[in-house]
Amino acid sequence: MADRSRVPGLADARPGLRRRRRRARWRRVRPVVLAGVGLGLAVVLAVVVWFTPVFSVREVRIEGTRLLTSAQVESQARVPVGQPLAQVRLQQISDRVATLPEVESVSTTRRWPSAVQVVVTERTARVQRINGSTYQWVDGSGVVFHTQTQRDPRLVVVNTTDTDRRLLGDLATVAQSLTPRLRSEVTGMKAQSPDTITVVLRGGRSVVWGSAEESATKAQVATALLQVKATVYDVSSPANPTSR
Repeated sequence: MADRSRVPGLADARPGLRRRRRRARWRRVRPVVLAGVGLGLAVVLAVVVWFTPVFSVREVRIEGTRLLTSAQVESQARVPVGQPLAQVRLQQISDRVATLPEVESVSTTRRWPSAVQVVVTERTARVQRINGSTYQWVDGSGVVFHTQTQRDPRLVVVNTTDTDRRLLGDLATVAQSLTPRLRSEVTGMKAQSPDTITVVLRGGRSVVWGSAEESATKAQVATALLQVKATVYDVSSPANPTSR
């Protein structure tokens, strides 16, 4: 039998063949190896993020406050400082902050590596209700959310013994519909029910508004009626207004 090691070119071909075989084996096992490495890194990262103080909460950021203070929101939020950030239950924080009367909406997010951010949107006052010697701010949906001793000149004052949310919301709707001309004459509003809204004007005059329905139209009609000298303007039926 011939000695293959002496066959011209055969000895030189063996190292190259072995290299090609090694490369082929590496190509087959490389995805498995890389997947294993990636999985290992993922496990290590998960452990670091979830169970170690490396990414724990060290800062609480409060944004959007005007009436409230950051301290009030932070106290209500009760963010677990020192807990791993990944374990913080954001919805529970939002739910606690949302119970503050001044808060209309709230969002809570993680800010890596170590902060929780709470952004609040406070309610906007549409009217102010007289309550003894104080003034209660009411938003567009009829929610009373703030009380102060001083009257805010930017807001229409409403006088009603009923704190029904629907009624207060209707009064806010009427206030929002007032034209600039009509608003300059308004000294307040009163109502005993959603269908008995009256807008009080300077000089002892008043506008019988009725319900809050068609308030934009009623405001336009009432503004036009101001040209007529009268004590009472009735726009409860805006298609058939009267004055006397």
